[in-house]
Amino acid sequence: MAPRRGPRRGRLLRALRRANLSLGVEALLRRRLTRRLICRLTRRPAHLRLGARGERVAARALRRAGYRVVARNYRPGRPPAPELDVVAWEGDTLAVVEVKTRRGGLGRPMERVDEEKRRRLRRAAALLWRRESARRRIPPGSKLRLDVVEVWYPAPRPRRSPRSSPARFRRRLARAFERPVVRIRRGAV
Repeated sequence: MAPRRGPRRGRLLRALRRANLSLGVEALLRRRLTRRLICRLTRRPAHLRLGARGERVAARALRRAGYRVVARNYRPGRPPAPELDVVAWEGDTLAVVEVKTRRGGLGRPMERVDEEKRRRLRRAAALLWRRESARRRIPPGSKLRLDVVEVWYPAPRPRRSPRSSPARFRRRLARAFERPVVRIRRGAV
């Protein structure tokens, strides 16, 4: 399986070109760089990785719940416009979904959607509705709804016995974080 070409790989290869390496060295590096090394060199901060992971989990949960996901990370206007995490159809209703991801036991993800965030989401959803209706992508008689999906990774409680090794403890700790709790809140905004 060939390594996936994504924005990070392209960014790294452009940086290599800017470094004025000879074509042979660049070709050698391109062949030798594995996806893991590229990810390590261009690693995003942990909170952004957690948010992206939560959006993937939320999109999967929405598909299982019967939604048809049509866009992720959709920006209905120029960069000052807020980004809509997931846009999906549920029957004849266009659902604009805000995904909130948290790790640990301090508060619920839904609590982070305050009135200011709701106002910005409503404005972005209205802009999306106008833009896509003008392009005739939204059929007449459709409804618009703003949803919130909570993705919560509970705090792990692994017990460390005197006989367990640190490696086994780390594996159990990692497994505890892998199972998120997902809750879809229809019409929450």
